[in-house]
Amino acid sequence: MRRKLKISFIISYLILIVYAVVSLFPFIWAFLVSTTPLNGIDPATGEKFGVDIMQWPPNINLFRIPPKVFGVNATLENYKKIFEVVPYYSRWFLNTVIYALALTIGNVILDTLGGYAFARLKFPLRNFWFILFLSTMMVPFQVTMIPQYNLMVKLGLVNTYPGLIIPKLTSVFGLFLMRQFFLNFPKELEEAAIIDGAGIFKTFFRIALPNARPAVTALSIYTFLGAWNDFIWPLIITSSKEMYTLTMGLNFFKTSYYTFWQYMMAATILMTIPMIIIFLSFQNQFVETGRFSSLKG
Repeated sequence: MRRKLKISFIISYLILIVYAVVSLFPFIWAFLVSTTPLNGIDPATGEKFGVDIMQWPPNINLFRIPPKVFGVNATLENYKKIFEVVPYYSRWFLNTVIYALALTIGNVILDTLGGYAFARLKFPLRNFWFILFLSTMMVPFQVTMIPQYNLMVKLGLVNTYPGLIIPKLTSVFGLFLMRQFFLNFPKELEEAAIIDGAGIFKTFFRIALPNARPAVTALSIYTFLGAWNDFIWPLIITSSKEMYTLTMGLNFFKTSYYTFWQYMMAATILMTIPMIIIFLSFQNQFVETGRFSSLKG
């Protein structure tokens, strides 16, 4: 029996290791490409030559100083060059931060209030309205993006921060997530607050909301990551380079005939770092929220 358990334990870990390697390989490869200069110098002739990052097998040696990637010395110069090649990169980074933070704050406030209302308040056709909201998740964004754009045109919000942010300030997914959490929240705490004379708003802000930190944190991370990676809506609603986000700006590192993969990978790594930091900092909240929200359907 112990031997069988030991074998299954080893097999499980081997599967996890293989999965981790497969998952991390694209990030490792992107980083190696980002540290590769566009041109190398032939030590024999002193002439410049273009570095071929598609060569196979790749000539990589990370155990020498400086490390060697694709037959040339690795460098971090590309991370500085991207700000010179595309001066708008810092502005795009700021736009992405504003967009992601605004959507995160808006979704947390509105979805938390809406989720609590659907979980606790009694009002006519409550279940009908909730099912109706949920049914909109089956409608592809491609169906609604043109009406949303036409509405922004009529309101004069095209190529503005309000036009970029307002249509995304709430989501049905966030509403569902918060409702599921509050359905499993102990009613005894709220009833005790009501007995002490607290109204619905005081009960929510003093009792329910402080204890909903795991769900709020998970919703914040989901929303922030989704907004940070969003491409379609910024592409539709913005028209000037000053309003672009990072996902759109990556296209500036390629032309009709050539793609500067080294610069693109460096820009992509810089874009990915904030998401990795946020996810690793709050990953435990995902597990706790999933445990609470999955108990009740």
